[in-house]
Amino acid sequence: MSRSQARTSASSSIRKVPITLRIDEARYRKLVLLAEAENRTPTNYVETALLRDMAAKEEASRAITMFVAPEAAALTPGALVRTEGESDDRYAERSQLFDRVFAIPDSDA
Repeated sequence: MSRSQARTSASSSIRKVPITLRIDEARYRKLVLLAEAENRTPTNYVETALLRDMAAKEEASRAITMFVAPEAAALTPGALVRTEGESDDRYAERSQLFDRVFAIPDSDA
């Protein structure tokens, strides 16, 4: 199977739904220039930009997983230790983050 056949085969298995996008002429001219600079059609440029934005939002919404050594799992977190020379604002910022992280329920709960 050639590369073009593989691309056609792969792309034909995904059903795409057409949409209508209305933008003013000045923005459309800018879109055309941006697309041409990347050797794309305006439609492909918009689709690619949308996919990038959606992927970034999905990545940003992922949960944080913390791994804890078995011997530390039963420990209760104590007070956050202040580092030498740390400003009051920075310590308050770290304390807030510390409290938020430890307020996250276990996934087993």
